[in-house]
Amino acid sequence: MREISIAGRTVTVSLVATTHGEDGDIQRYLVEVSGSDAATHLSILRMTSAVDARAMASAIETELLLDYPGSRDDGVLRDPSVRAWRDEHRTAIEAALGQLRDEIAGMPPEPVSDLERTLLRAFEMDPDAPDPGDA
Repeated sequence: MREISIAGRTVTVSLVATTHGEDGDIQRYLVEVSGSDAATHLSILRMTSAVDARAMASAIETELLLDYPGSRDDGVLRDPSVRAWRDEHRTAIEAALGQLRDEIAGMPPEPVSDLERTLLRAFEMDPDAPDPGDA
C-alpha cells in the first residue's frame, strides 16, 4: 500500500491481486480517495507487484486526470465531491504527479514482458530493439 496526500485528501493505492497470464503478470490495484466511499480498481500489465511511484502515477493519471468515461461511471470520479476536489485542485494533483514522475526517473527501468517488447518494437519505441526487417 502507498499513500500520497494532495490538497487535504489522501489517495491510497493497494495491491489486491496478481494474475499470471500467458502475456505476463497483471497487477490489480485498489484506488481510494479519502473522504469518499467511491473506490475503483486499476489493472496494469507489469512484472512487479510493488505499489511504487509507477503504480501511484498510473492511478492518479488514469483515475483523476485523464477523465476517461468509465472513471465517472465506475471510478472514484463517480463521487461528485471527488470530482469537485479534482477540479478545484487540479494544479496540486498535477504537481504531485510531477513529483512521482521525478521519482520514476530515478528508478531502474522496469522489466517488460514479451508482449510489451513486441508492441514497443512494432511502434518503434524501443531504440535497442533489432530491426524486424533484418530477420
